[in-house]
Amino acid sequence: RFSPRPSPRPSSMAARRPELSMDAKWEAAIDLTLRRVVYGSLAGGVAGLLLFRGAGSRSASLAFGAGAALGSAYTDCARQFESLGLPKLPPSPK
Repeated sequence: RFSPRPSPRPSSMAARRPELSMDAKWEAAIDLTLRRVVYGSLAGGVAGLLLFRGAGSRSASLAFGAGAALGSAYTDCARQFESLGLPKLPPSPK
């Protein structure tokens, strides 16, 4: 008769090699940052076209959208890397 497929092993490659986990986190961080900056720039550009008449105001709106998206991506990426438990750098002397 038909026998069911064996279930996959619970240990994955990332569990065996910690550097693969780091690579996956970097890949996710770069992807998240690029997507957010592009979408933030588009949103800022569209808002600038709809709300402002001057070129300076429009470009400021685009820059604000890109900056807000970049800050949001940085915060989320920093939170992802904190979960790795890497040692923190000591504060710089003043």
